[in-house]
Parts: sequence; structure tokens; C-alpha cells
Amino acid sequence: MTEPTPSPNDSPATESVDQPPRLLVRLFGSLALLGVSGLLALGVAEVAVRLAAPQQLILIRPDVWEPVDTLGWVRRPNIETQMNTGERTVTVRTDSARFRVGATGRREAATQVLLLGDSFMEALQVEYEQSTAGLLEAGLEAASGRPVAVRNAGVSGWSPNQYRLLARRELAETSYALIVVAVFVGNDVIGEATERIPPRVPVERKHFRFPRSLAARELIDALAAPVNDVLEVRSHLFILAKNSLATMRMRLGLTADYFPRWYQKAEADSPAWGVTVAVLRALADEAQAKGTPTVFVLVPERLQVHSDEFLRYLKGFDIDPASVDLDQPSRVLREGLEAAGLRVVDALGPFRAAAAETRLHGVVDQHLSPEGHRVLTDVILPVAAPLLAR
Repeated sequence: MTEPTPSPNDSPATESVDQPPRLLVRLFGSLALLGVSGLLALGVAEVAVRLAAPQQLILIRPDVWEPVDTLGWVRRPNIETQMNTGERTVTVRTDSARFRVGATGRREAATQVLLLGDSFMEALQVEYEQSTAGLLEAGLEAASGRPVAVRNAGVSGWSPNQYRLLARRELAETSYALIVVAVFVGNDVIGEATERIPPRVPVERKHFRFPRSLAARELIDALAAPVNDVLEVRSHLFILAKNSLATMRMRLGLTADYFPRWYQKAEADSPAWGVTVAVLRALADEAQAKGTPTVFVLVPERLQVHSDEFLRYLKGFDIDPASVDLDQPSRVLREGLEAAGLRVVDALGPFRAAAAETRLHGVVDQHLSPEGHRVLTDVILPVAAPLLAR
């Protein structure tokens, strides 16, 4: 029997109905597989970076700092927590007076030294015993032959106005044998003296929203910025990628980094130098009225010490080397403080000499390394120790 010849429309009709859904299924399947593979690869890369090259995540720690009136913000009292700014995990402890303390807790001694400063003295990158406060405490005790307690009042982001305001409060309540003020030349130059700093408002984090226009700035604010805010507090891989593109981001203006204006020769005659010296002079005068001597130590900025960092910033921000003077902040502040009759120690020379042998700043975190704190303490001790012998 002869089989009927199929109609030429039968098979094509079936294929025309079935083929597009099959293609879509395959397409979505391929995309899903690609997405899963990509996520797995990113996960593996994230773990690898955390283990081999941990980065400095943005820290949002309301459990460590709190807003207050007059001083703006302070550390919380009686805390014990772990922090890692990219170099190592560090235990941060404070006493009931908000001072950072070591593993043995608050130390009591008849001879007390008040240490003022910003994040370089708060030293969240190292254990307390490796910080300038811990090393200074041990060194002053050895030099004086009697127990010494250093009260570490350094708080990240503070400036000379806050140093003076806290010193005034402490001097009204406690008898100090010495005050050491660490002035960071990178950003401690201020343009205005003030008697009050309002409570700090928490930094607003960006949230995803529908763009109101197709303008580049609006797309960044609505879409890109929220992604950045989520990842910069969670992803070491993301921070590594950003750091790898640091020079390009500088050129495109997509970075929070900046070249400090105080290195610009054009700022040599800025009135801000005089304002800064006047605020520090007022601090020393109030301390002297209580019979307490004061030592000011100028903490160098890493750009002044590590030439590779300086060259990277010049390239990234397209700065003419002839327009800058890396010694300017240290020199102008030192000369101003000396002219005001204040004791000042400039650590720039010793830091440059020591940098030939060891890294004084962190590789990931740009604050002082344990070696940097040791060099800084060695600069302070010869000036501070004789003042305790009085």
C-alpha cells in the first residue's frame, strides 16, 4: 500500500509553532547559566581577595562613635569590639571616660598624660600596645621611673578646635602632668576658630530610585551611587578594583581622594596657618595656666614620606610638580608654633630617614603602621620625658 504523501504544510507548521519557544528557553537558560557562573566566579574572587589581600572597607560603626554637642562626635564609653580597616583585625576598648585603653583596661597612676589628636592617635589600625599612646606610656614610665597613665583622647576626624575644647574640659576636671598634641599636617590646618561644633549628622547612604532624567549625574545618583554605597561597606573585591583604577578615577573626578591644598605653593600665605597656630597657642596657654606643659608633634602625611604615593597623586590629578612644596605644611606650622613660643617636634625628617628601611604607613590603610608609631614615639620621648621630671 502506498503511504500518503504528507502535505508540505504539515511539518513546517509544527516547527513554526514550536521553534521560537525552544529558542527562548535555550536563550534564557544560557543567560541563567552565565549569570550563575558569573556570580560563582565573583564569590570565589571575593573570598580570594579577603584571604590574600584584604581591603579597607568603609566603616559605619555607630557602636564606636556617637554624635555630641560642642565636640561634634566622640567615642562611646566602655566598648570592646573588633575592627579591621584593611591591615589587620584589632580589638578596640574604651574606659568609662571614653579614652582608648589596652588589653588590661584603664591604667591608674598619679602621673597622667593627655594625648590629643585625630585618627592617627586613635590608631584603629594597630592594637593599643602598638600605638603611640601605648608606646609612649611604656617609654615615659621607663624614663621617669614611676607609673604613668596616658589618656588617649584621639578621635578620627578631629581638628585643632576639638583638641582645644577637649583639653579645656579635661583640665577643669583632672590634673595632668603633660599634654601631647599630635598635629597631622595633611588636614589639621583650619580656617576658623570655634567654641562649638554641632553634633555630627550621620552620612546619608544612597538608595536605588528611578532616574528623573537621562543626565549622567542623575543616572549616577540614582543607580551607580547606591551600588557603590552597598559594595564599599561589604566587598573587598570591589574596593580592590576601585583602588586598581585609582589614577583613572582621579582623572575622571570619580574619587573622594584629593591632593591636600596645603602643599600648593600658592597657599604659602594663607591666613589659615595663623588661625591654626592661634588655636593651638590658646590650648597651650590654658594648659599652662593650670601648670601643665604642652608638646606639639607634627605628624607627617604619607605623600611627604613615600615618593611613590606622591608621584601617583601628581599623575592622577595632573599637577605640575613645580607648583607644590611637600615640606611646606611641616615647615610653616613648625615655624609658626616656634614663633608663638611653643614646644614643637617635627617628625618629617626622622620619618623620611626611617622610610628607607621600613614602611611607616599601611599598605591598604594609609595611617601609621606599627613601625610608624614606633618612630613617632621615638621622636616624642626625648622632649616629653624631661618635662615629667620637673
